[in-house]
Amino acid sequence: MDILNRIFNLKENNTDIKTEITAGLTTFFTMSYLLVLSPKLLEIAGLNFSVSITVTVLVTFICSLLMAFIANKPFAVAPFLGETAFIAYTITGLLGFSIKTALTAILISGIILLIMTLTNIRTYIVSQIPENIKLSFCVGLGLFFIFISLKDIGIVNFTTKGIPLQIGNFTSLSVLLGFFCFLLIVILSKRGVKAAVLISIVITTILGLISGDVEMPKQVISMPTGISSSFMQLDFSKILNKNFAAILFVIFMLVNIDTAGSIIGLEYNLKNEKPNYKKAMIADSLAVIIAPIFGTTTPGAYLDSMTGISSGGRTGLTAFTVGCMFLLGLLFSPLIMIIPAYAYAPALLYVGILMTSAITKIDFTDISEYATSIFTIAIMIFTYNIGAGIISAFITYPLIKLFSGHKHETNIVVWTMFVISLIFFIIYPYN
Repeated sequence: MDILNRIFNLKENNTDIKTEITAGLTTFFTMSYLLVLSPKLLEIAGLNFSVSITVTVLVTFICSLLMAFIANKPFAVAPFLGETAFIAYTITGLLGFSIKTALTAILISGIILLIMTLTNIRTYIVSQIPENIKLSFCVGLGLFFIFISLKDIGIVNFTTKGIPLQIGNFTSLSVLLGFFCFLLIVILSKRGVKAAVLISIVITTILGLISGDVEMPKQVISMPTGISSSFMQLDFSKILNKNFAAILFVIFMLVNIDTAGSIIGLEYNLKNEKPNYKKAMIADSLAVIIAPIFGTTTPGAYLDSMTGISSGGRTGLTAFTVGCMFLLGLLFSPLIMIIPAYAYAPALLYVGILMTSAITKIDFTDISEYATSIFTIAIMIFTYNIGAGIISAFITYPLIKLFSGHKHETNIVVWTMFVISLIFFIIYPYN
């Protein structure tokens, strides 16, 4: 056990092996939905479902270990569902590009990100982003978590009527169990139980089994499918096509913003006085290169990692545990996949509430600051698009500062991001 203390600096980070492993298990069970959702989206994009399960697990395992050993951060790294959906529905669906071309664009984006990180360009950009914008990223992500968790539990439902959202059925079993799970997490956390989230997920799943709403799988163990049909399925023949350049730009911007935004949000919640972004960004840049080679879309530090952080995870041992659990979960995927949404969604609801506390640090004495922050948060939530919300901040902030007579509060990075973000919104493939 001493070797784990030395590798992950547990004592220096005021943590221990039990706490880190518990945090890793918590993050894993919260993220277990990836075993189904990510392959389903990849199937829409034209990839085999069974193969995609294996690919998703392998990429999550490898990339989480990169984060663990390079950055020593408790951030699990896995393919982003938002990015995967964008590739499936927009790039390959609406625009008609092949999945091979899309994966090639992701690979090139990863290489550019790695170069920018190694040359300190990426970390310099992050350091020059105004503090109130960074805080808005954290709050917006928190509210986004709250929104999607309420939807997954069934407390909020989408509707095709004039009002886009409506209240769910509070007498349904799923809503009642989801609400119970949320209350249990909060109560156990208040009582100082570090494994509050994990315990609540397990208890709620057991209640689902007892009620008959959740069924035990017919088999507990399943053998993984080989990945030869997805490995190195890239297509460089379209890189000189003018349409490819536009797609590459959009994908790169989303990759850069989503990965950086996730790291900023997670790092903020670690409450480090001097956050170190570079090693984490090296790890996620390498992840973006590795994922398309195996046959999946953009990975990054998963915001679900906040459930592990809230359980006490502080080092790479948490991310290492998540990676190993995903590898083990590949064999026991039928058992893992019975965890219902109302058991894991309340964990995201709890984490979202924790993240929104950052709003108290936004400067509400200066409207030229908080107007951008609130606008950014609103765009992230109401467009259901984290990347668009983050990018909108770089349009709003410099314009408000310029025309309110406070241009001196901007910098070259802010204006460079303004131009890039403007181009992004002009060429974005709206549907």
